[in-house]
Amino acid sequence: DSAAPIKGSEGQISGVVIVFRDITEKKIQRKKIEYLSFHDTLTGLYNRHFFEEEINRLDSERNLPISIIIGDVNDLKLTNDVFGHEYGDKLLKKASEIFLKVCRKDDIIARWGGDEFIILLPKTDINEANKIIERIKNNFSKEKIKSIKGSISMGSSAKISLEDNIDDIIIKAEKNMYN
Repeated sequence: DSAAPIKGSEGQISGVVIVFRDITEKKIQRKKIEYLSFHDTLTGLYNRHFFEEEINRLDSERNLPISIIIGDVNDLKLTNDVFGHEYGDKLLKKASEIFLKVCRKDDIIARWGGDEFIILLPKTDINEANKIIERIKNNFSKEKIKSIKGSISMGSSAKISLEDNIDDIIIKAEKNMYN
C-alpha cells in the first residue's frame, strides 16, 4: 500500500489517497527464486552452494563434534546407459528420500555433485555418523530401479576439536567413502 495526502487550497490536508496493490504473485515468484537458489531442482535437497554457506555458519565450538558423511550412488552411469536418464533420476530421487527418512531434522543434506551427496551432522560423533550410514545403506539396499538394486558407497569423518580444518574433514570422509 501507499498513501498520499490531498491538500486543500489553503495547504490544509483535506484527505488521503490510499492505493493498495496485490503483490501476491511477486512474493510467490521471490520465494520460488529463493528456493531454487538453495535447492537442487531434481531431488529437492539443498545444493552445494547452500551446504558451503551452512558449513561456514555451523563450524563452531558449540556444534562439536561435527561429522560429515559423503555418499556416492553406485551404478548411476550404468542405469542411465541401460535404462535412460529417467531411471537414473529415479535412483537419485530414491536416495534423497532415504536420506530424508533416516537423517534428523537439523542435519544438512545436500546434493554435492552428479551422483554424490553430503550430510553435515552438527553435535554428532563418528560412531553416530556410522550408525546413520548403516541405516541409509540398509534402506537403500531394499530399493530397486528396474533390475538394478540400490547401492551407495559412503564414508564419514568427524571434526572433534576447533583446530581441525573442516575442509580436511570433508576430504577424509571422501577418502573413507572410496575405501
